[in-house]
Amino acid sequence: MTDRALSDLVADWGGFERLVAQLHETGGVSVEHNVTLPGRSGAPRQIDVLVRHTEGLYEHLIVVECKYRNSPVERIHVDALATTIREVGAARGVIFSTQGFQSGAISQARHDNISLFLLREPTDVEWGLPGRHVDVWLQIISASIGNLKMPMAHPVGFTQGAPLNIDIRLGDPGRTSTTRIKAEGKPEVTLEALLTRMAMQTSKTVYKPVRANFDGAFNGDIRHVIRVNFEPHTPTLLFIDRALLIAPRITFDLGVKVTQSRFQVDRAAPYAFVLAVENCISKVTTTASRLLGNEHTELTPPSEHSQSDEAIFENGSMISVWVSELQPFSEFEGLEPSTGPEVKMTL
Repeated sequence: MTDRALSDLVADWGGFERLVAQLHETGGVSVEHNVTLPGRSGAPRQIDVLVRHTEGLYEHLIVVECKYRNSPVERIHVDALATTIREVGAARGVIFSTQGFQSGAISQARHDNISLFLLREPTDVEWGLPGRHVDVWLQIISASIGNLKMPMAHPVGFTQGAPLNIDIRLGDPGRTSTTRIKAEGKPEVTLEALLTRMAMQTSKTVYKPVRANFDGAFNGDIRHVIRVNFEPHTPTLLFIDRALLIAPRITFDLGVKVTQSRFQVDRAAPYAFVLAVENCISKVTTTASRLLGNEHTELTPPSEHSQSDEAIFENGSMISVWVSELQPFSEFEGLEPSTGPEVKMTL
């Protein structure tokens, strides 16, 4: 993302006067650049930008002077414009500057009812924080459960010799099973709900919001498998087909997937220009913008939201989004659990 300074816009539009003329092309007035009008005294008057506003039987002229310079505009320039206004019979006079105005010029402009505008690039607050450029990282985290085991589980009430079938389905939307349990001190009434909570809590324990590098790229997936061991003081009871399974220990492999994306947006990209027009008399700032390919400029008054100095996020922030439902474990097939001790859950 690159910044385009006001000086670049001036060069693109063929001069500061032409850029200021474009600001006035809102569709309701006629705008002329570099106009010469005869003065009442007989001397010609050169005008940088002339705005003609016709309403009914009447035409109002607005004389615009453009000062693209390295220092604030002085009182003498306000006096000269006041003379031009009288000479050509204009209804109003305006001066645009890129460096502001001296205090004497502002005082004189108030006296002569002349508007003074500072043309500049919008601040980050005026764009709406974090500013013109948005650069954030997004990581979407999901969890999966596989290789569920219950070592030393003891069946009670099952027919001798009959196969022990426990149909537990996780990460399959619309087909998740419900196996009733009783786990001391736990609110869950199904094994699936208990496993889901263990998976989410463990994932949030091991997850760290750190940017990943994919061989110089920003976008990609990271997958980890972690062995989880749940061994409470009191065994978990599973109620299956009017029988009981006593499980002193439950283990499973937890798959954690992190999908990372980087979002970089230049909010000025759709526009030919976006500029702040600061009224140095009233202290009100208006935004002047023109979409690429558009013939008219839009003038937007300041909003309360744009003046807020609180940002939802800062550039460079990491936004972590968690998927609430368990996902299929198929993406983790063949991956061995990370080296290190098992994660023991007490919940």
